[in-house]
Amino acid sequence: MPHLPASLTASESWSRLCSLAALDHFPHCVILSAPEELHGFVAREIAEVLLCLNRTGGDDCNACRAWSGEDHPDLVRGGEPGKAPAIDACREVIRAMAYRPVVSKKRCAVIFSAERMLLPAANSLLKLAEEPPEYGVLFFLVSEDDSMLPTLKSRAWSVSLRGAGRKEKKASPSTPEEWSRWVEKNSGSEIDDLIPQLEPWIGFLTESGDHASAGKMERLRILLETRRLSRTMALDLTVLALKEGIAFEHLFGDFW
Repeated sequence: MPHLPASLTASESWSRLCSLAALDHFPHCVILSAPEELHGFVAREIAEVLLCLNRTGGDDCNACRAWSGEDHPDLVRGGEPGKAPAIDACREVIRAMAYRPVVSKKRCAVIFSAERMLLPAANSLLKLAEEPPEYGVLFFLVSEDDSMLPTLKSRAWSVSLRGAGRKEKKASPSTPEEWSRWVEKNSGSEIDDLIPQLEPWIGFLTESGDHASAGKMERLRILLETRRLSRTMALDLTVLALKEGIAFEHLFGDFW
């Protein structure tokens, strides 16, 4: 199978996706924006990592050996590159995702050209997007996510794999004095002002090879993007998670 272009695989977004998959902290519902001609390759390469028992992809585990061309017993496809699924195909995806994995620990569903789905088809996937099975991961592959149904978009983590230019990278506050200044500066900030500040911190950790910390910060960003925390709660949680190192993932189980 052809490889994805280096401009994409070398991007920060791709590195973060692979890190989250390797750490088994991948979001349960994701909108992936990429050039349409690459959708088939993107779906295959990410599915390889997620379905691999060792979360590396392409090794000799039972799940990796189960691939047959582009098909895998734990990969469910809705539509095809360039063609969105109709409502009957979406219902078949929902039925297929109700079954437990065959050889992997996860079961992945890929919805191609998701922004082109008709409203009945898109609406049929709302419950699966919001409450997938514990072993399920749902991908919406799009060329542009701005056309996605808002109710679907609100349930997913949006990632652009378009290889945009290099983003700013800088370390997060580290000393008590730096954190005090950061809290004072952001005491009146809204959540939409806090989220962008995590991006350069994540980029710095990813480039430094600290994927575990980058993954934790990414999970914090995903939680903040749900907008289900108040402004003050979001600020406090950021400090507690990143400065004090508390494990916050299990405190907000209903928010994910």
